[in-house]
Amino acid sequence: MFRRRKETRTVVFLGVGGVGKTTYIYRVLGITKQPRVTRRPGVYQLAVGNTELYLVDTPGQYAVEVAQRYYEAIKTFGTRLDLIIYMYSVVDPATYHALWDIETWVSRYPPHRKIVAGNKMDLFEELGYMTEGEDAVKWLNAARIYYVSALKDDPQKLLAIIAESLGLPPP
Repeated sequence: MFRRRKETRTVVFLGVGGVGKTTYIYRVLGITKQPRVTRRPGVYQLAVGNTELYLVDTPGQYAVEVAQRYYEAIKTFGTRLDLIIYMYSVVDPATYHALWDIETWVSRYPPHRKIVAGNKMDLFEELGYMTEGEDAVKWLNAARIYYVSALKDDPQKLLAIIAESLGLPPP
């Protein structure tokens, strides 16, 4: 009897420090501990149906640091990167503008499927203002934008965004 080999997909989260990349990943994985500042790239494995997902958490407080960590991911995974999730905080315009700087570095490698995640919608509801990211979809050449709260949204919703973006069946 032959076992069907699991398909693998790699998802890289890009954004400057504090936008919620690690929180998003922890929530999807069901890790309950509070994330700390990410010092080096983290790779987390998750089975979704017949697909093995590798979620790559890129650290860095500034765009150039994030780009350097992305290069490390490229060296590790090569062109097998299936999805880039550009993440910014909807209540911090500087994190939104940093996406352009990150893309300037990242675009040097072959294009991958991309989406944008405007995170911290829970803070938007408290503060009453946000930076909308529809323009980023255009200049990053991303498929679409999702507005989320990595801290408060149902982890299944967060995972469904990844699955949909990869063309996988809903979890």
